Amino acid sequence: MKITGSKAQVFIDSFNDTSIVNGTGTNTTEARQKYFVIDKAEESNIPVVKGTFFIAPQIGGSANQIMLKEGDRLFKINEERFCKTNASFEFSFGSVDVGDDCDPGATISDGILSLTGSLAGLFRYDDETQDFDCVTDIIVNRFLDIVEDKGDGQYELFPRTDNQIYLLTLLNSGGKAGQTENWLFAPININSMSMSLGNTDAQNKDLSFSKGEGKPIIYKIPVAA
Repeated sequence: MKITGSKAQVFIDSFNDTSIVNGTGTNTTEARQKYFVIDKAEESNIPVVKGTFFIAPQIGGSANQIMLKEGDRLFKINEERFCKTNASFEFSFGSVDVGDDCDPGATISDGILSLTGSLAGLFRYDDETQDFDCVTDIIVNRFLDIVEDKGDGQYELFPRTDNQIYLLTLLNSGGKAGQTENWLFAPININSMSMSLGNTDAQNKDLSFSKGEGKPIIYKIPVAA
């Protein structure tokens, strides 16, 4: 079977220290929570390597969850939907010239994965407050300071941040219980943002990104009942 790009749903989150979970030897993961692995204890129970993602077991209760040991350090991903109009990803490896007079022009892979891509979407505003939605705030704050004027003499500054973005793409949304969801997880840095504000067009934003610190993976998991 083949499916359209509209079946792919994109979510993002931005690193913040309030979402870090440190292992104590007595605490556990939370059911169905998505995590990025910052560090692992020597005898860690975490099932993936440092720098990648995993989803905690779907069954609740501490007996069914992963016990976190001292030295385990996780980032709890609280993803927000990026309502895309288009998305693209490109994976590539560099090459090393190993040609000689016995095999002119030969190359081998350098083994270094490069990931680049783009996302396009619309500026979205809250229907009631007319404020940016969370995703728009996260993206704009990568490039610009944000000042919130409360209107009563109070002001709050959110300085521009270079915090890493976590991109989560569900490639085949709409699956039924027992079928497989295929997720593309990637830590990224947003390199550029362009805006279009044509009088007869919807306000939109176009982003380009490259791989951040960590490893992109494909993650397969059964659709929860």
